[in-house]
Parts: sequence; structure tokens; C-alpha cells
Amino acid sequence: MTRYYVLKPGDKIRYTCRRSGRCCSTGPNVALTAYDICRIARYMNVDWRELRGKYIIAIIADMIAIPALRGMGDGKCAFLQYKNGVPTCKIYPARPLRCRLYPFIPASPSNPNKIYVDPYCPGVGVGEEIEPPWKLLHQYYWEVTKHYSRIYELVFKEGYEPLDALEKLIDEVCREAENNPEWTSYEYLDKLYNR
Repeated sequence: MTRYYVLKPGDKIRYTCRRSGRCCSTGPNVALTAYDICRIARYMNVDWRELRGKYIIAIIADMIAIPALRGMGDGKCAFLQYKNGVPTCKIYPARPLRCRLYPFIPASPSNPNKIYVDPYCPGVGVGEEIEPPWKLLHQYYWEVTKHYSRIYELVFKEGYEPLDALEKLIDEVCREAENNPEWTSYEYLDKLYNR
């Protein structure tokens, strides 16, 4: 297992994105929330169901369906593209919160004052010192907690099959997105990064 650095509020680390593409091309697949999926669908101007298979897959872990970005077999994300030899993301403004957070890795919603850093990211140790994106981490914890609480409710209390529960949840969240709550705004999410 990779040994991560552990940071807490007040800690700083040198980091700047080097645009290496390592985070998008070495797997494993990034787990998503219904909120991520709805933001991606909205950005691409498609119904979220059009993302299934091509960009998003579901992994059944016992009774829970976990949506994830589809890998291309060689570890590369389905949204990774190269422009003039530079790795870029087809959905950069709407990229999932886990992608926005990287190289910072959430520890646990029950411990919001701890975050890990992946030391193998080429940008770690480079550039000026920054604080981890605590506000963005808290937004992620809010979304992931709501996502899995509702999945649990649908499967274990309402009797939905895992994939049906996931689809119902995504439908509910995408309907909520039609009212333009704050979490749908890419600018809002960018502001949460402390920069």
C-alpha cells in the first residue's frame, strides 16, 4: 500500500500541478457520487444515462452499487485526452470532486480534520506552500455522506436492487440539480479550493 503523508488543519505542503497526467492514467478508477454524475451530464449536455458504459461504470460491492469513472483497460480515464502532447481532461470544469482534490485524498467523513497526500504525485514538493483544500474536502464529505446514506436507505430499507437504487438516487439528484443548487456551480467548487 502507498504510504501517504497525513495533514491536519494548519499544515501546509508544497504542491503545484505539473500536468503529468499520472493521476488520470494509472488507475484505479475514481469512485463517483450522484452529484459528480449529474455535474458531468449537465456539462456534457446529456441525460446521465448516456454516460453509462462509455464513461461511467457501476461496481457492485456486496449490496452497494458504486459508480466509478471507466478506465480504458490501460488505467487511463475515459475522459483523458492529449492536446499537443499535454494531458487534459475533456470535462475539466465538471471533473469529479475526487479529481479536484487530488493529490489530497479524503480520510473519512467522521474525521474531517485529516487528509492524506499522495507522495507519488510529481507536483508534491514543488512550488509554493499551500494548505489542503479543506472547504472542498468538506463539500466532498457532505456529498459522499448524502449519496451513501440514500443508497443504504434505498437498498436496506426500501428494498431496491443495488443498480436500481443507484439509478433512482442519480435521478433524484439530477432533478434537484434542475433548481441550480450551489453544488452544481463549477465556479462555486473552484472557490472551495483555497486558491
